[in-house]
Amino acid sequence: MQSLLALWIAIILLLIIAIIELWNPKLINEGFANLVSVGESAVWARWMPRRGDVSLDPTEEQDGYIRDIRYFAGYTDVQRLGKDHDFCRMVQSSTDKKDMFFACALGGTDGLTTVKYRTPSTKDGFEISRDDYMNDLGEGRAAYCRILKTDTDHFEAICNPAGDSSFKTDTVIDPNPPPHIKTMLQFYEGIVFWLRMKDDLLDYAKNLTVAKGGGIYIDEVPRPTTQGLEFNGDQFLRIGDTPNLEFGDVVQLRYVRAVSFWVYFDEFTNNAKIYDFGNGPGMDNVVVGIVGRGNMGTQQKAMQSCQDESQKTIPDAPSGAQCVHEQSPQTVMLTSSANVDLYVCPSPELFGEIVPPLTTPAAKPTDATTADLLYEIWDNKQRILHLQVKNVFPLKKWTHIAITTTSNTSFTSGLAIYKNGKVIHSEQNAPLPQTNYTKRNYIGKSNWSSATSNDVNADELFKGKLFDFRGYRTMMTEKKIKDTVAWGKELLGKELLGKDDSKELLGKDDSKELLGKDDLKESEDLS
Repeated sequence: MQSLLALWIAIILLLIIAIIELWNPKLINEGFANLVSVGESAVWARWMPRRGDVSLDPTEEQDGYIRDIRYFAGYTDVQRLGKDHDFCRMVQSSTDKKDMFFACALGGTDGLTTVKYRTPSTKDGFEISRDDYMNDLGEGRAAYCRILKTDTDHFEAICNPAGDSSFKTDTVIDPNPPPHIKTMLQFYEGIVFWLRMKDDLLDYAKNLTVAKGGGIYIDEVPRPTTQGLEFNGDQFLRIGDTPNLEFGDVVQLRYVRAVSFWVYFDEFTNNAKIYDFGNGPGMDNVVVGIVGRGNMGTQQKAMQSCQDESQKTIPDAPSGAQCVHEQSPQTVMLTSSANVDLYVCPSPELFGEIVPPLTTPAAKPTDATTADLLYEIWDNKQRILHLQVKNVFPLKKWTHIAITTTSNTSFTSGLAIYKNGKVIHSEQNAPLPQTNYTKRNYIGKSNWSSATSNDVNADELFKGKLFDFRGYRTMMTEKKIKDTVAWGKELLGKELLGKDDSKELLGKDDSKELLGKDDLKESEDLS
């Protein structure tokens, strides 16, 4: 009788446990404190750890798919388990590049497919973004989120919540994104073009069409740091907001209030332009570049005095007096008909060499260690702004430049030029570009380099590297500029900057401040 009673009690207890397991599987731990409930549905959960057949090596992926770790890749919790035991990443079909989706290999499903729990495919209209992340929206499980363009110049953090068997199709806005995403959203405010040049040539503002000149190439292999986009002196980019590479429909230069970029000069090629947007040489140009071949030695600079003055006072040849090398009175007396006291023929007459206007004595590339920043704006054929800031660019070192108005007014505004987050030049009133429509918009090339000329001082193409090239419809605040510099430091990496640069550009706590706990944890998981 007692044994029968005990049996019934045991059966009742088992029924209670089964009911609790179905109603709330996480309520009963059953003593396995280090294991988690897994499976496609919490109702049929089992107590198992992470999958043991999923590799963190990005070159190893389920047959038929390729992993792209330029997107989020790491462990998270999509099963509402309270443990990060689901490995999620972006995958692409090995036979169709347009077929990409975000998938998770669920913990406790060893031996089963790793791509069943997933989002829709890009072939079906699913939007993706490099600025993606996982975040709990208050449901106890991680949603797949990314920054997407929702309207003209407007970007938001959009999420696909996690369901029991897949990510949900309907999206929601993330009301509380993590700190690094809040920083990125700040970068997107007012953006009109953004070429990161880290491991692609995409415009993250989704306004530009980019054409490559001279066989320029960027390595798209995902890496934690970047060397930017390299220009070999014969390469350039041509950009526009239309398929025929013109500005005016979306990117309107008249309303661009700020531009920022990282630049590295391998060589100071003659009058190199970092960018030149215009309609030809001396026609509606907005230009940032360097002067000549950089700043040379004292003796070489002295030789330029005549040329420097010629830029201000000497007319174009052959009209009027031209700039010539200086000659002493003694030399003139001996070599010209001015020698009236001697009754013998003078030595062969020598004349000063006529120097074409605006010609700089060419220096060897290794003679210059710094170069001046040149910023010009042209209205039709008239140059309405000419700024030259001394010794801004060092040779073979990364430098961040931001050129921004100090207000968002329509016609004239104050102007500030920042180097590595600090103001190096300012103007109280500076004119803005006067035209929106430009047909020849180059990065790394000058409009003047395409002009037919016998001038030995012709502009040469940029030789070096560029990274994080942005344009804004609104002014850049000092905070945004400093945050931009800090973001760039981390991606460029200390090994690219060198000792002197690391002291100037990389503080001790930059990596900790920029990464944060979640990023450090993810980095450890993938290492």
